[in-house]
Amino acid sequence: MRSKTRIIIVQLLVGSIFVVLVYKLIPSSRCSEEMDPIEESYRSYEEPADFECFDNKIGSRDGFPIVPNIVHFIRWNQQFSFLDAICVLAAYRNQRPERLIIHTDLDSFDGKYWEMIRNEPGIEDVLEVKHLAVPTEIFDQELNSAWKYWHGGDIARIQVLMKYGGIFLDNDSFLVKSLDEYRKFELTLGWQPGLYLANQAVLAHKNARFLEKWLNSYRHRYYAWGWYYNTGERPTTDILEKEPHLIHRVDKFFCEYTGMMEFLYLENHSNWSEHYVIHLLSRHTEELVKNLSATATYPVVFDEYNIAKYNATIRQIVNSVYNTGHT
Repeated sequence: MRSKTRIIIVQLLVGSIFVVLVYKLIPSSRCSEEMDPIEESYRSYEEPADFECFDNKIGSRDGFPIVPNIVHFIRWNQQFSFLDAICVLAAYRNQRPERLIIHTDLDSFDGKYWEMIRNEPGIEDVLEVKHLAVPTEIFDQELNSAWKYWHGGDIARIQVLMKYGGIFLDNDSFLVKSLDEYRKFELTLGWQPGLYLANQAVLAHKNARFLEKWLNSYRHRYYAWGWYYNTGERPTTDILEKEPHLIHRVDKFFCEYTGMMEFLYLENHSNWSEHYVIHLLSRHTEELVKNLSATATYPVVFDEYNIAKYNATIRQIVNSVYNTGHT
């Protein structure tokens, strides 16, 4: 009698395993249903669950953009530097957004570089400045006050994209060419092999599944002294390595990190134009171990005058939107 019982239990276990395997291998009826391409393109995706069957390798079936053409920058407690203004002009000229929103805690901007932005023909038609307070906590966890602008910015970019959708760019992210081809995906970001995700440029539908998971990954796990832990390391290892289908991954020419300091500031390359977005790492020039020349030294705060001395890739990049007098 006992042996029969054991046989029945084994059969039930084998049957259960078989059902689970079949369930995982065969797409659900919802995901396998054919949908009219036009109907699929105009779906509102009113909540993250609506992306359940979305394929981030191919995007929307007819390539219709589901990410709005809105560019976002976040600036706290600072006016514009020369390179900051250059990055805004590049985003405007190369993306031609319907809206270009600068989120800030300041009452207003001023200075010659703000005027340089405002004097760009046509930009006033799309330029918006919106108030955004600096976060001080996340899920009842107080942010590191010494890094509040950086950790707060990591959080705010997720929240801004969850509110509006669109294209987020760091203040020193230079948009080289239009990102329209990536607007057909739920969410796109750079993620080089063997490294953590790059959050300096992110395209997303406001209800992209990864945004919600990314923000929720801060619950009970905010690490105040981890510079890139919550925004890069943890979401990569805890989410994307397990669920890579949540995003469209771009592994090159999209805010790459490895070797870029030398590429930008010590070498002279014409293939920078092959990139989509370049993180200029403008606040890290003190990390360079040598100078470009006796007159082109590091660290440096670039302006419209001294950039001419730097016969390197960075000058070519700047020259594409601002006439430095040198090619």
